[in-house]
Amino acid sequence: MIDVFICTYNPDPAYLKRTVDGILSQDLSKESFNFTIIDNNSKSPVDGIDFVKELGISVVVEKKQGLTAARGCAASIAQGEILVFVDDDLVIEKNYLSTVLNVFKNDKIGIVSGGIYPEYAQQPKPWFYRFEGMLAIRKLNAADEFLENKDTVFNELFPLGAGMCIRAELLKEYYNIHLATESYIEGRKGDELSSSEDLDLDFYAIYKGYSIGVCPALKSTHLIPESRLSVDYLRRLAFYSLKSNYQLNEKWLPVFNKNVFTFFNQNSIKLFIRMVLHKILSFKKSHYLRYWHFRNLLELKK
Repeated sequence: MIDVFICTYNPDPAYLKRTVDGILSQDLSKESFNFTIIDNNSKSPVDGIDFVKELGISVVVEKKQGLTAARGCAASIAQGEILVFVDDDLVIEKNYLSTVLNVFKNDKIGIVSGGIYPEYAQQPKPWFYRFEGMLAIRKLNAADEFLENKDTVFNELFPLGAGMCIRAELLKEYYNIHLATESYIEGRKGDELSSSEDLDLDFYAIYKGYSIGVCPALKSTHLIPESRLSVDYLRRLAFYSLKSNYQLNEKWLPVFNKNVFTFFNQNSIKLFIRMVLHKILSFKKSHYLRYWHFRNLLELKK
């Protein structure tokens, strides 16, 4: 049995409707999976949205703000062996859940996510495409790839939170045991852009001896509004992502005896030089964003 969850806060009803339609259009019978929306204390309750009421979708309210808390709520009520988390602006392909069942026949696999392809409300400017990976866009090759070595550092095979599929026993242990004594990495919280809660799960899975990775057959479409295409949004996103990565690195460095994000290995003098060079060229948006990246990285390394 699979449990599918949408964790949401103040969702765009049009995007949410497409997300729900994608879940309800799966090629599995509806008896093969449970579907619940976790309303993370939205200002307008999700269970009041017309199509949510009409379709009789189960809604559970988690009043503690933050994606980490919302996923914890999902873990506490899950009944299936596999949990699938679908963002409220993600449309999964109709074979997503049946593919998940096949992937998890390998009992060594703990977490997997798939290919995530963009649908932009407005066509981005050319400079933007260098940074679209920041919006959880992941275009994958044809083969499944998995990691199981505890010497692994973060790379492009780490599953992302968008469309993440995870063993229920692993997630429940993470919340009930691991977070009871270890650092709590905060996911997206209200209008804040905190992150890395998904990567914390990935490192925990590796630590517990599970394989993690990506499956290109798991395909989804990320609906991206115009507001996320601005340079100011990307700068804020980069700052919060880097700050979250730093917290995550501090947490797992003593466990794996190394920086789990290799950019924290960079020499401060070289970082300063790169920052200055990008500052000189910052009249171009791509260099402006790189300047802020190196500036923030230097601040964190102090």
